[in-house]
Amino acid sequence: MTLSPGTVTLSGNHRVRLTAQVFGSVNNAVTWAVNGIANGDGTVGQICVAASNPCQPLVSGNNLQADYQAPGAIPTPNPVTVRATSLADLTRGATAQITVINHDVVTVLPSNATLAPLAVQQFVATVLGPANQSVVWQIQGVPCSVPGACGAIDANGIYTAPGSAPSPNAITVVAISADDPLQSGSANLTIAFGANILALHPASVYAGGANGFTLRVDGSNFAASAPGPGSVLLTAGTARTTTCNSVTQCTAPVTPADVANAGNLSVQIRNPDNTTSNSVSLVVAAPNVSDELISLTSAAPTATAKDIIVVDPTTAGVSLPNAGVDLNVAALGTFSTITNSCNLAGNPVPLLRPSSGLAIADICLFSASGLDTGMAYTVTGSGDVAVIAKQPAGLGIIHLTLQIPAAAIPGARTLFIQTQI
Repeated sequence: MTLSPGTVTLSGNHRVRLTAQVFGSVNNAVTWAVNGIANGDGTVGQICVAASNPCQPLVSGNNLQADYQAPGAIPTPNPVTVRATSLADLTRGATAQITVINHDVVTVLPSNATLAPLAVQQFVATVLGPANQSVVWQIQGVPCSVPGACGAIDANGIYTAPGSAPSPNAITVVAISADDPLQSGSANLTIAFGANILALHPASVYAGGANGFTLRVDGSNFAASAPGPGSVLLTAGTARTTTCNSVTQCTAPVTPADVANAGNLSVQIRNPDNTTSNSVSLVVAAPNVSDELISLTSAAPTATAKDIIVVDPTTAGVSLPNAGVDLNVAALGTFSTITNSCNLAGNPVPLLRPSSGLAIADICLFSASGLDTGMAYTVTGSGDVAVIAKQPAGLGIIHLTLQIPAAAIPGARTLFIQTQI
């Protein structure tokens, strides 16, 4: 015989579902006892018909599932022993040890944490005693009367620190038991005052592939350049001419020599008081020595065991230090060669496959960065849909002529745009 669960911690007047199994006998009937008392009693706890409310005592011995209901007061001895005994062989049985506690006990992990402004931390609550593990999360502390001053926590325990450290900077994350709102657990949280880097843009480049670019650092507790003095960005420990437009963003140039070799380039922010932030790595990836063609067909539409390494686009070639390269298509549509006009709309644009031979389709697309004929335009697939002509249509709009053969594979396609620098 087996009885599960074998060990349980249960709050007073709460229940746990117990399941017995009998092996080697056609007679699966069992009897139940608590500390030797048949079906238990109000002192040691009772065995109830599963899911009965209020507790209904068992009237027969053929219940392989039953609920144990803990007494309101801690029994003696504690834990209690619940035994299920086989009626086919009274010498065979299985037991469970159940510890009864006065009330729910809520534990929050991690119990202590120090976070930078805007950092994110997952907190996990465990409720000992009830089956209901749900909690209500709160943030408490002296500065929390000001909305947003202490950050925010969602229903899943994911905490987001505020943009700057409150004063005082020690707060408490509290988890309140949904089963018993009088019981709660907490974690001590400190929001750091120093500079902290959260993200780099770009965060990765190819070695030798960038002719110098502007690196943007996002974070918190930076010193703005105006009125100054402002923070300074360090790459591999070397200070660079830095512009910090706000306390959460700074930019500085990265030279070709910085990213000439593969590896990790350390990036830090140094504030005017000579304190430095955490170190974040700009990944300099080795370029592929050769390209691999991943061929997909309708007969073999998937490919496995293919490692694709992609780095971020940089701001190389952009004259303004804070500008970004964005080739995202804002709108696309059909192009009329008769009226020489573009009908911009949303996704997608249908392409009609001919029953035989080749068909021509004219489309137009617009990007906020402006599209031109110097860029490469390709359509995903086996190469059956080809871009055979490209012409400027003014205002950053490009007119593309596509060729669709009768053998083109039906389905959704994606248009890729790539600069030639």
